[in-house]
Parts: sequence; C-alpha cells; structure tokens
Amino acid sequence: MKKNIVIVVSAMNMGGAQRVASVLSNHWSQNEYVVTLISTFSREKINHFQLNKDVALKYLSNNPFFPKNKAWNLVWKLIQLRKLIKRQNPDVVISFLTRVNIATALSTIGIQSTVILCERTWPPFATLSNNFFWMYRILFKDVDKIIVQTEKSKAWLSQNFPGSTVRVIPNLLVYPLPLHSPLIVPNSVILQNKKVILASGRMHKYKQFDVLIRAFLQIKDKYPDWDLVILGDGEERDSLNLMLVDFDITDRVYFPGRVGNMSEWYERADLFVLSSIVEGFPNVLLEAMGYGLPCISFDCDTGPRDMIQDGVNGILVNPNEKELGLSKAMNTIISNEKFRSNIANNSILLRDKYSVSNIIQKWNEVLDV
Repeated sequence: MKKNIVIVVSAMNMGGAQRVASVLSNHWSQNEYVVTLISTFSREKINHFQLNKDVALKYLSNNPFFPKNKAWNLVWKLIQLRKLIKRQNPDVVISFLTRVNIATALSTIGIQSTVILCERTWPPFATLSNNFFWMYRILFKDVDKIIVQTEKSKAWLSQNFPGSTVRVIPNLLVYPLPLHSPLIVPNSVILQNKKVILASGRMHKYKQFDVLIRAFLQIKDKYPDWDLVILGDGEERDSLNLMLVDFDITDRVYFPGRVGNMSEWYERADLFVLSSIVEGFPNVLLEAMGYGLPCISFDCDTGPRDMIQDGVNGILVNPNEKELGLSKAMNTIISNEKFRSNIANNSILLRDKYSVSNIIQKWNEVLDV
C-alpha cells in the first residue's frame, strides 16, 4: 500500500535540508505516495525549490492575537502543527533541523505515525542546552528513528541518547544543479582571463572567510592571475569588506552575494576552498567535487573527511594550521597543474556515490517502501 508521508521543514529557502526535502517530496509524489510538506516559518513564504503539483505545501502562521509574542507564537504553531499532522493521518512523519525536530516530536506525542528526525549539525542537537538533555532523552523515546549524515554523528547519538535507533544517510548530490534567482553571471563579476578560487556559504564566523582571505593574501602576489570569489551573505559581510579595504585587495577578492546559479559558478571556478571550523555534511563541498573542481578543506570533525581522500580527490588541512595551512594547500594545487587535474578527475567520482538514486534508495529502505 502506498504510504502517506508528511515532511516538516523550517522554510523552503536555499539550504541542504530544504534541497533534500524537495527531492524526497518530488520523488515520492511521482511514485504515487501522498506527500504533504509543512513549513514552520511564518513570515516570508519563499520556495527556492520546484515542487511537483501533487505535493501539498502547507505553512504555519503566527498567533493572530499576539503576533509579536514569541512564546504564544511557539505554542500556536505547535497546536497548528499537531492539527495538520492529525488531519493528514500520515504513515510517516519526517522532520529536518534541530528546532523543527523538537517541535515535531512534541506535536506527534500520542499519534500513531512513524516519526523520523533528521539531525544535520555537529555535534547533533548542538543548538540545544545541555541542561535539558534529560528532557530531550525522554521526548525522543517515542521517536522511531534519527537520521544523521556521518558515522561520527551516529556514534555520538548512540552514546548520548542510548536506545535511539540511528541511521546514516548522507546528503544527496543533485547534478546538474537547477537554476533559480538571483542569477549573477560570473563574467559580470570577474574578468574572463582570470582563474577563480571559489568559496561559498553564509558569512558567519564559523565559516572563517577571514582566515581564507588571509591565506589568499599570502599567495596573491605569486599568482596574480588568480582571484578569490566568496559567494553568500551574512552578518560578517561588513567586517569582511573592511578587511578587503584594509589590505587593499578589493580588485582581487569579490563578494557577489547570494546566487541561484551555483552550477555556473562551479563551472567557472578553477579551485574550491572550504574554510569552515565546523560542518555537518557540507553541500557546497559535495557540489563542487561533483562538478569536478579540485577542492581544499579544513579537516573539521565531520563532513569533509567523509568526502575527501587527502591527496587523492582533494586536500584536507589541519584546522590548527589556519591560514598558513590553507595557503600552503592552495600553493600546492595552483603550482602543479597535473596534480590539480588528477584531483579534479577523481572528485567527479562522487557523483555516483551520492547520486539522487543511490541516496533515495537509502531513504526508501528506512521507510520500507
């Protein structure tokens, strides 16, 4: 019998969890499952991912009586979420991201549906207070499965949430990537004769774009035909812009902002660098490797080491080496064209390992469909 599936996400903006949710929704709806996608974000209704017409998309709303009161809005949304789930009477409820996972676990108490939580941070539930872990352990006892992206996350959950059934399903690689707005053509930002070192992500301290810029400073004079492009936006943008002015490199480092044509940027780039200090399972790195880019990444606790075999299909850098380690790795790849080509050719092999069909098969096994 075809299953009735509810998927709960925070919003359908650009993000790894949202991409996975959209791909799963489309796949299962095309296979005649009943699929409802619930977005808990109540302000701007943004959908960066194309959904099939058969996927029912629902939004939660704020409390109409006290719309600016966070506590009342939270309670109101929990009530709405529970009502929506009960109305759909699903066989399976799947939720993504920590706070949505908590809301889903609360909203499904006493409901006879299989509940699957997808935790994507490192360490799992990192945004929650350790003081309340005892409460979460009780709450998650009724959860059927928790999905994580790496074996290290599975080991952590097995230790900290004993009794939980944990499965590992990594991110999927959509290739080629679809286009959506905003579209910023690479050649409108950077000269055609320049080679591009590409980075991408939210401009947040954990992404360490300041470290990447300092690393680029150490090689820019040696390689005047290579420029740095950092895609994305965020709270660190102003301070990073000041860095460019202070170091007088506004003509060598570019911040185009958020883009919806990542495929064109991967195709334009010659090298990709991930400078994060912490990651779950970084989509941008997986996508860059899928597009055949030679990649460099800090060897943070989880994520990059699951994709990169050091020296084979990329370079892993000890995070303690900071900008010195990154600049050394960039110099190694830029200076050796043969090595750069070999790494690029090997990175493409991830297309099959993390293909949509392979990862969906893992999901189908979890749902027994």
